[in-house]
Amino acid sequence: MEKPLPSQGVETELSRDLGLTSALAIGIGTMIAAGIFTLSGLAIRNVGSAAIVAFLLAAFVAIFTALSYCEFVSIYPKTGEGYLYARKTFAAPLAYFVGWALFLGYTSSCAFYIASLSSYFNEFIWHLPIESLFGIVMLIGLTLLNIKGTKESGRFQIIVTAAKVVLLIWFIFGGLRFIEPEELINRFNDDWVMIGSTAAMVFITFFGFSAIAASAGEVKDPVKNIPRAIFISMGVVTLLYTMVVLVVLFAGLNEYTEASMGEAAKRFLGGVGGYVIIAGAIFSMISASNASIMAGSRVVLSMSHLGHLPREIGVINTQTRTPIIAVILVGGGILIFAMMLPLEDLSYFANTVLLLALILVNAALIVHRRKFPDMERPFRVPLVPLLPILGILANLYLIAQIVSHPIPFFLALGALLLGMLAFIAWKGAETEEKAIPGIASHIAHSQGRTSLEKNRFRVLLPIANPHNIQPLAEMAAAIAKEKNGEVIFLRVVTLPDQLPPTSYDNQVIDEEENRLKALREIVEAKGIPSHALIRVGHNVARAILETSRERACDLILLGWKGFSTHTERILGSITDAVVTHARTDIMLVKLMNDQGIKNILLPTAGGEHAQCAEQYGLALAKSLEGTLTVCNVASKGSDEAQVEKAQVYLEGALDRLGNQNGAAHFNSKLLRHDNVSQAIIEESKSYDAVLLGAAGQSIYPQILFGNIPEEIARQTDKTVIVVKHYNRVKALYGRVVGE
Repeated sequence: MEKPLPSQGVETELSRDLGLTSALAIGIGTMIAAGIFTLSGLAIRNVGSAAIVAFLLAAFVAIFTALSYCEFVSIYPKTGEGYLYARKTFAAPLAYFVGWALFLGYTSSCAFYIASLSSYFNEFIWHLPIESLFGIVMLIGLTLLNIKGTKESGRFQIIVTAAKVVLLIWFIFGGLRFIEPEELINRFNDDWVMIGSTAAMVFITFFGFSAIAASAGEVKDPVKNIPRAIFISMGVVTLLYTMVVLVVLFAGLNEYTEASMGEAAKRFLGGVGGYVIIAGAIFSMISASNASIMAGSRVVLSMSHLGHLPREIGVINTQTRTPIIAVILVGGGILIFAMMLPLEDLSYFANTVLLLALILVNAALIVHRRKFPDMERPFRVPLVPLLPILGILANLYLIAQIVSHPIPFFLALGALLLGMLAFIAWKGAETEEKAIPGIASHIAHSQGRTSLEKNRFRVLLPIANPHNIQPLAEMAAAIAKEKNGEVIFLRVVTLPDQLPPTSYDNQVIDEEENRLKALREIVEAKGIPSHALIRVGHNVARAILETSRERACDLILLGWKGFSTHTERILGSITDAVVTHARTDIMLVKLMNDQGIKNILLPTAGGEHAQCAEQYGLALAKSLEGTLTVCNVASKGSDEAQVEKAQVYLEGALDRLGNQNGAAHFNSKLLRHDNVSQAIIEESKSYDAVLLGAAGQSIYPQILFGNIPEEIARQTDKTVIVVKHYNRVKALYGRVVGE
């Protein structure tokens, strides 16, 4: 098998078109939106002048997580924000949970803005026969704008954000003369439970700092500009919110609803001025929706690129340099939420999922500091872990207030659970080769006919080194003979990523055809059916996995040099990938000489891999007319209980082998030595091969094939065979939690 070229395909990236001004516009534009124009009235309705405290409490809670975001973005200045940070810190399911929660949070919060937009338009501009029509039209327009390009949506964001800040300042100055300080105390509701609940409701208004970080992959000098944008935008927005709530409080309204700020504007500034503020509110909701679509699609993009959503979702268009499918997916999610939940429930739903995600981001900072203590951190949060813990507690406090609104709260939990179940189902249904980037290989040549029997045992033998393939072919034939199976030979020809798999050299294929034909003759001379394939592709491991799935193989037999000079690749890059992702048994063979294999030594401790190795070892011994010796190692100083335990392992192995009707081909032996590896190495001198079960069930090959097999492979001059058993349940777990 030819050595594959590194994956150096040209991949379109997001363009870094956004400066500090654009980043500020994203943050301020997201925060100054429906939150202040609709929730200010609802907050005053709930707690009177204590609404100011509720907004300040929400800002205080947000600042803890904003600090964590600043440190993370200084380390990982890329698109993806909280999901990316969790992905770099936690195991896959927890990281996926954060990403899914952020997707739900961005789509539901944007739906809140879209619903508020429709409400304002119908209340103050024109009452449409379909109440949600205006919001839906704007959602479609914003989705198309985000598809067109980051630069265009960024410019739009700056313009509308600047306009609405000016209008808000005008509104505040118009209402300052109506403030009566003594009334603040009289209208203060000291029900702190209700204040906390209101703070939980308005927390959505401060989530813009996350939208800034979500666009880090498109911000110039993100390490410097993102933290600046986060702190400046939160400071500006907190001040504006405080003043807006203050003046709305003294507008003299009969009732406070989501339209209260518009009514207050009419009283402060007259008819024309009021409608200007209403227009500003509408533009604010549009800009917040635009920023949410941009941020949400970037989280989806990151999840796609890091393997938690299908790769097709994260494809970046070469012309627009935007993730079109991700943008459309986020737009569709927003539409569903906007049609499904009423305005206030949307707020509580969004806050529930966002707060849960932010709890995990704060926890990630603590874990990340311990996991990578020496990593350079241009921005460091002080007093870690104290501040992140306070952030976690503050977020939990707000979640506790949302529990009193059971419908949106439990809908949020249900949506999170549904997403996790969908992730598990997707990983379970995903074909093994999908785990490896790239496009499918092409079958350039096929010899022989594969049996159509569904239960036929099939051994797949990829050809890596033509010089040692014959003994491997004989071993594959021996196993297939005892299993009443067949052998499938595979030769992979690799091409550079720039060339399609169909652009191969026919002369090369012709040369490989003759080699495969000779191998098939060796196997079929023993009465074993065989089949041969030549595949052309960019990645050898992917071609092996494709063949294994398509031909329903039960065992992949691979040559192995026994070790690798790369500390993270005990098996070598190709074998690593096959061992990690294949949904078959794996047999690795390190050939040491040209002599045939008859007498095999099998150390066992009774694990599932060792038990699988027993069956393959017996098949080899019977077919090759040899013997299989099962052994266990007990230390020289072992007491009777330890020796008896070792004997139990051996008796269990003999019982299992005895059920296979091959008693003449196996026996057992107890070895006494203080070093397991050395005991096996010394004993192997009397055998032709050492057969080992893998060290344990792990998603990491360097752990799975552990120190003992590698040490034996390095030091013995005998053939070493390592077997890994495929367990469907554990393999699914590995795919779900795998990195």
